[in-house]
Amino acid sequence: MSETDLIMRDPATGLFGFRVELGRDCRGVRMQARRNGFATEKAALVEYRRLSRQRDARRRRPRLSDTVQSVCEDWLTGRVQELQPNTVYNYGWLLSLTYPHVGRVRVSRLSARMVERAYLQLETAGYSRTTLRTVNLVLAKAFGEQTGRTLGAHKPREADEVRPVWKLSEARRFLDHVADDRLHPMWRLLLTTGLRRGELCRLKWSDLEPDLATLTVRRQRVVEDPTSQVREKPPKSHNSTRSLLLDPVTLQTLTDARLWAKAARASGYMFTGRGGQPLRPDTVSSRFNQLAVAACVRPIGPHQVRHLLAGSLLDAGYGIAEVAERLGHDPSTLMRYYSRVNAERRRQAAVHVADLLSSDDAMGDQAGPVRTQQHGRHLTGRANEPAHSGDQPAVDEAP
Repeated sequence: MSETDLIMRDPATGLFGFRVELGRDCRGVRMQARRNGFATEKAALVEYRRLSRQRDARRRRPRLSDTVQSVCEDWLTGRVQELQPNTVYNYGWLLSLTYPHVGRVRVSRLSARMVERAYLQLETAGYSRTTLRTVNLVLAKAFGEQTGRTLGAHKPREADEVRPVWKLSEARRFLDHVADDRLHPMWRLLLTTGLRRGELCRLKWSDLEPDLATLTVRRQRVVEDPTSQVREKPPKSHNSTRSLLLDPVTLQTLTDARLWAKAARASGYMFTGRGGQPLRPDTVSSRFNQLAVAACVRPIGPHQVRHLLAGSLLDAGYGIAEVAERLGHDPSTLMRYYSRVNAERRRQAAVHVADLLSSDDAMGDQAGPVRTQQHGRHLTGRANEPAHSGDQPAVDEAP
């Protein structure tokens, strides 16, 4: 955003003004400066730049003689206002893992070998490679933005373990087991929409439109560490604010639950505890795993349902944009983290490749290209059809 975009014009008076962030004072209180009444945009811009220079002059600039820990802590402090509280905590925790190894090293003396050795020691201590790759991402960003230098260290290796994902048979078994559970509407909604646990906890009955068979996701509830407080905030990204179409069974289940809640004069939240308070996201995970164990399926957490739905819908022939819209994700993120290779598709690909390589000597050399084109059309047609196997649903079947 340019500086001129920060200058606002009052439509009533025609005068210009702006608001500038000045950071926080010694007590941590947020400071702002508002200026209005400028006759021209240029005059307002001059004052805005003066206040910005005044603000930047009070900021301590990192020096190469500073330690890695002080540089990282200054970077995180400068972003408290733009980041969510739980994100600030997570970044701080990730960076703190490196402090015992390179925290006291001066920035001018930090080498790529030191950083890589720190990653190796953390892996030996039991931290996963996924965590180490996230540590590298945050550390490189903090170090680069504060010093203008790059770490130069190689990224930690990706994890060898394949992320566990339910089969559709496990999802069906779980859904059958929770048919009599008090939160059965929530579990069915989870399995048919792949909502995040925070989005489930924040849903209100006003978000449901029975006439349109839609459910709107507007906000979520998150747990803020280390105090474990729960607060409401916007969804994870702009793609997460979405309207979901519901299948008839799920819609009827939610409609019946709303009638019961209205008769019982319950709170406006869809899913609550026995005391009437909205559920906590960590409570949803704990209860999900308990029910999974009772249903004799793998207790891998509710988030893995999103991976199940993404893979199943892609295998059934739905487009990337359709699946990403339902899960509230960016299409590129969906393909990077949620797509998986289906075993039935792998078998079909092997058979089709063999068909392409097979030929009939009696048709001669001229018929070869024609046969290849025919087989190519056959392959394309078969590949676009929904793959149905013992564990694959029909296109319109809800898991």
